[in-house]
Amino acid sequence: MSTRPPHLLLALSGHGYGHLAQCAPVVNLLCQQLPDMTLTVCSSLPLEVVAARIDSAFDYHSVVLDPVLRMLNAWEVDVAASRQVYRAFYQDREQGYQADIDLLEQLAPDLVLADIPYRMLSAAADREIAAVGLCSLNWAAIYAAYCEDNAEDRQMLEQMMRGYRAADVFLAPTPSIPMTGLENVTRIGPVARQGSRQKQSLQEYCAGGSSTQFVLVALGGIATQLPLDSWPCIDGVSWILTEAVQSDRTDLVDFSSLAMSFIDVLASVDVVLTKPGYGTYTEAVCNGVPVLTIEREDWPETAYLNSWVQQQGHLQVMTREQFYAGDFVSEVKALLAKGSSHGCEPTGIRQAADIIQSLLS
Repeated sequence: MSTRPPHLLLALSGHGYGHLAQCAPVVNLLCQQLPDMTLTVCSSLPLEVVAARIDSAFDYHSVVLDPVLRMLNAWEVDVAASRQVYRAFYQDREQGYQADIDLLEQLAPDLVLADIPYRMLSAAADREIAAVGLCSLNWAAIYAAYCEDNAEDRQMLEQMMRGYRAADVFLAPTPSIPMTGLENVTRIGPVARQGSRQKQSLQEYCAGGSSTQFVLVALGGIATQLPLDSWPCIDGVSWILTEAVQSDRTDLVDFSSLAMSFIDVLASVDVVLTKPGYGTYTEAVCNGVPVLTIEREDWPETAYLNSWVQQQGHLQVMTREQFYAGDFVSEVKALLAKGSSHGCEPTGIRQAADIIQSLLS
């Protein structure tokens, strides 16, 4: 009987940082539960971005595992460009599938955890390797909402669904879209990091007074130009920006200048300004931080995400026109007046880790 430590392969989508944010807490707990476990990460995300979220040592392979939606900004899909990317990926399916098979044979993992490359799940099943999908959405549902146009698209969607059905289990953390057509879904609690609230330290770093309040602007890793010419000034409020900007305003703070981790900054602010997306939403709610969001009615997750935040915390929604005009002062003030919420326990982390560990063993 083999006594070698288990080997986990994390197959990670390169679409923004949300997929990494969603699965990293689960992987980190698994590494604690199984300290001898070998971890390999395969993704097109920058290595330094992955390393900032994964606490343990891992081997990294830079590889494109799934097509990535093309975005006009953090919340608008470039439909025409995305359709081209997905169709090209599909047309290269045989060569791509063989590349995934070759990668699995080279790495020889005991289990594949995918968030949410579908083709790798099919390849794992082909090689009789345990496989788990983990995500609040699936790419078939997203593509169908924007780009489905003809018979080729329907064939592509069926290929995606076959991949997701091939997983031993597809873990859907709260809140998730309906996983129509997938019978292997297991719903679990929220997955999110919890930080340490250090409001006083944040005020000291930013040279603010004891009454200074902070809004963290976090749009999820998709490059978006902020409309700083119209950005509002609110007495006693500082804005912490995750993207570097050129400005002489003293109420704008560059996140990279703070000697604090992102999750501790998020846990220490008074409001998070973001767009509908799993990672920032759940991290905000699980840390009791109110959410100011930009409308994103066409995104399939939005209704489920917004409903959950309204149930578990505090939410204000502004239009895109308000965002670009800087006309969201009343929304910020309304959230500041409400203060922090009770927070929410990210129970899905342990649930997912226990399920994965049982398959590994």
